[in-house]
Amino acid sequence: MNLLIMLLLLNILIGEPQTSPSTIVMNASLTYVGSAYSLVVYGVSYANSSGYIIVPQGVYEGRFAGLLRLGNFVYVGVYQGLITKSNFIGSFTPIISYEAVGVPTELLLGNYTNFMAVVQSRIPVVFRYLVFNEYGNGTMINTLPLITVNESTSLTIPLSGGYDCSSYVVNATFFTPTQIVPIPVVINQEPPITYFTSNVTIVKTSPATELMLLEPGDIVIAETPITSASYIMYVCRKLNEAFEGYNLIYAMVYLGPININVTESSIAHLPSAINNNELRAINEVFQKLVGGGYRLVNYSAGPESLLRSGKGSIMDFVTVAMYVLRVYGIPARAAFGFYGVYYNGQYIFSSSTGLLWDEAYTNGGWVMFLPTPSYGSSMLGFGYGNVLYSVIVGLILVLPWVIGYLIFVIISHVRMR
Repeated sequence: MNLLIMLLLLNILIGEPQTSPSTIVMNASLTYVGSAYSLVVYGVSYANSSGYIIVPQGVYEGRFAGLLRLGNFVYVGVYQGLITKSNFIGSFTPIISYEAVGVPTELLLGNYTNFMAVVQSRIPVVFRYLVFNEYGNGTMINTLPLITVNESTSLTIPLSGGYDCSSYVVNATFFTPTQIVPIPVVINQEPPITYFTSNVTIVKTSPATELMLLEPGDIVIAETPITSASYIMYVCRKLNEAFEGYNLIYAMVYLGPININVTESSIAHLPSAINNNELRAINEVFQKLVGGGYRLVNYSAGPESLLRSGKGSIMDFVTVAMYVLRVYGIPARAAFGFYGVYYNGQYIFSSSTGLLWDEAYTNGGWVMFLPTPSYGSSMLGFGYGNVLYSVIVGLILVLPWVIGYLIFVIISHVRMR
């Protein structure tokens, strides 16, 4: 789909934009970010503003879709002008503008310490919480401004397009009111990628409140912190070859280089990209990291160390996968969430069951996978209780929360009488 048409569709889908400034004339510096889908992404820097411009390969003059951040506002619009080796000379005309929304930008313990939930679900799910585009200072970070692209009391998050799908109802109760609304998803733990979370609808929340879908990243926040949520999740066995979504412009910003010291020779043993088959390339990287003789440990020495020594933490594996996929021209990002420990007919989630995984963009949507040596099985072919340590260790870690939950239930019954 033509990106300019896509921008106009965004304007229709999202609703009335904020008041936008008039056309901005600029002579801006450009930094190459990456290329995919016959498109090239450049970082734009002009005066006190920054953004991205998306250009068809081999085209150097004309009208191009892009983003520009001015102060605390992010504008989606059209660049028009000439692209040289390191400059853009022309103008930027905003079409849609939104105020940037703040969420935690680093994977730090303090950003999720109080998370605790009890979930009813027919299948094991992971609760997707935060998304990151970069690695730095020994942790995952997000450097991208987030904007609201949809707003409603009942919200659908389109993650990918699939068929041969099953729907699942997921109900969650949060012990501490949360403003970041976690999204239930299924991630692939063993290659090849077999399951695709097509979309998730947040049917209702308690208390009822306005929900905001943030891009880039597909993160949901609530206007008022919530204590429970009901979802419908669609899990598919097949991926559409051409998913018609409007998220390409946001996916392209996940092509940028990652701040790790990795040479081409250090990743030479990893699979090469498969031309015109991104899903196959993703599966090749997935397979190599899971079954290529690497070892998962519970401490991080950095992604570079994983390639040298053959062992690393979940963060190291996720960062290397994200790095290699971007080298191949496949947008990739890191997601953080929580897996549940099965207990007495339901799943217990807490801050001690945190999990990282990769999301890669192909066929217009995101596929999710855990690129670490792993084991365990379930009715869908994956089990999250064994991902970090083991089911037993996971239950030990979550036991204080289980006890707290039982006390809560007892007190609730007493009050009812």
